[in-house]
Amino acid sequence: MASSISICSNALIMLGDKPIASFTEGSRAAQVAANLYPDAKRDFLRGHPWNAAIKRATLAPLADAPEHGFANQFQLPADFLRMLEVVDGQEFKIEGRRVLVNATVLRIKYVAEVPEDTWDAGMVSAMTLQMAALMALPITESSTKAEALAQTANRAVRRAKAIDGMEDTPDAIEDDPLYRSRFPGGGW
Repeated sequence: MASSISICSNALIMLGDKPIASFTEGSRAAQVAANLYPDAKRDFLRGHPWNAAIKRATLAPLADAPEHGFANQFQLPADFLRMLEVVDGQEFKIEGRRVLVNATVLRIKYVAEVPEDTWDAGMVSAMTLQMAALMALPITESSTKAEALAQTANRAVRRAKAIDGMEDTPDAIEDDPLYRSRFPGGGW
């Protein structure tokens, strides 16, 4: 099972360094990994609606309403990283860690910060390569190695996103005058 330590350890092995057993073991590699990994993980998860990181929640309004513009405000879940959908199609605005909306109940679909042991193999591989690319310069002091790993990581991320995106039912193209105007005679 993947973990933050296994991802960083494998990235260090790719760089020709020794694996780590914890972020607090005192080695330079552990310190670099501990500093870079948390933000890199959040950025990685936020960058795509990974199936493994999608959650749904029903939120209740907070007691205090916003100053103006919306009727209610709702506290975002602690693991919230990115809004994907307000289920009832309500107009909304995120301000800080709250979402403002003119509804009394808010149902959302969002990207969450989820543990690595819930990730699929493509996500783990892509994040490992991203960490290797991020740690390459501080660990190896080689900008050439860092650039090469960044390119490899970008390819791995694109591949993981493509595979992840194939695991859902495709969105249907609904009948729309704009679509019909593109096809003379109304045929698709």
